[in-house]
Amino acid sequence: MHDHRSHEGALSTGGPTPKRAVPIRGEITEIVGAPSSGRTSHLVACLRDVVSRGETAALVDTEETFDPGFASQAGVDLRRLLWVRCGGHRDVALRAADMLVRCPGFALVALDLGERVPRLSTTLAFRLKFAVRRTDVALLIVGRRRLTGSSAALAIETLREGIEWAGPGPVPTRLARVRTTTRVLRSRRAASGWSPSLWWSA
Repeated sequence: MHDHRSHEGALSTGGPTPKRAVPIRGEITEIVGAPSSGRTSHLVACLRDVVSRGETAALVDTEETFDPGFASQAGVDLRRLLWVRCGGHRDVALRAADMLVRCPGFALVALDLGERVPRLSTTLAFRLKFAVRRTDVALLIVGRRRLTGSSAALAIETLREGIEWAGPGPVPTRLARVRTTTRVLRSRRAASGWSPSLWWSA
């Protein structure tokens, strides 16, 4: 989905009403939400922002749901994206993310865990936290629920507010766009709060 918003701008960790999550270098950022709540659109927007600056990103795709065609249409330069497919194996995905955050050269490592987010011990969460600080990479974790607890510097929840359908006839069947909002669950630099709604068009 493409982002059609009436107010331009991305989330700033210095204010109480974010518009879109922006991963922080040297920190862990989490985006959680139900399906069709906008979490994947936020993920793609973050990838686009990084590669559009000429930097390199990596995506660990646990459930292999990433659509490179959609991402390319949304502005993601796939030549600057390392796509790691894990075949639904969450242990493999976690090991891949742990390895990638220790590799120099990536501005962003994104871990999409999908619907079944595994349990992560506090020890492993702190290990990830200190690894991203050493390499100054931004680690973005996306999934149904939170993973790293207090190790995350920023946690955003996406929520669906409405759906619009299009198409001929009295009962349209084509998804036109989804209206979502976000809420800050945790932030070391900003107060918790709700953001203005965003429309994501199909």
